[in-house]
Amino acid sequence: MRKLVALFLFAAVVLPLRADSLSDGIRADLARERRRASADARGLAETTRRLETALAQAALSARSVSDGAARTDVGLDEISRREEALGASEQEVRSLFERRRLLADRIVERRRSIAAFEAELALKKPGDALTGRWAVVVEPGEQRGLFRINLDGTLVTGEYSLEGGYTGSLRGTLVNDRLRVERVDSKLGFSTVYFGRVGRDGSLAGTWEATTFGTGGPGSGRWQAVRDESSAAEEPQP
Repeated sequence: MRKLVALFLFAAVVLPLRADSLSDGIRADLARERRRASADARGLAETTRRLETALAQAALSARSVSDGAARTDVGLDEISRREEALGASEQEVRSLFERRRLLADRIVERRRSIAAFEAELALKKPGDALTGRWAVVVEPGEQRGLFRINLDGTLVTGEYSLEGGYTGSLRGTLVNDRLRVERVDSKLGFSTVYFGRVGRDGSLAGTWEATTFGTGGPGSGRWQAVRDESSAAEEPQP
């Protein structure tokens, strides 16, 4: 039994770490491939510029040979020299065309690799840490209730119901694991700000502060919440 427990604990700790390490490795490969693709794109732009210049020079050299051949005052040695210059220009053009083709092909392959890495990361992306139903306890007083939350990027929206007949909407943000949610009550208006963090066990916990005073209740306290996956969960009674 002890061996089974130890094996379970090992799997619970080590396997997530391996998954995180694998994801980190994919991110590193993705960043490296993006840097290489960017460098290749710059190289392609520079090679294209050089190719345009070489083509223009080759055209001038070809025209110079033609002009020399048409003139009687240009000697054979000069025509030969101009022809050699044209040959050099043609060789540079061929070399630049080949380099440009290789760079373009390499960029296509890098784009494919980047897309594959991005797809792999998307498959390993952790699930939404916030969207769903949450059973909430607010202290002091152990006031219980239910938060229904939606997460879109970093924006948090939702609605709630708490013991005592309190209902309304939720709005806020989740940045990394830091949560800030404003409670807008159907009767009291903007009444409370909840600050919290998403724990490693998936729970929520933090502090709250009232924004309305003179109600006779506490002005601050703590709160915590756990996921309520039951679709038949009862709503808190007034």
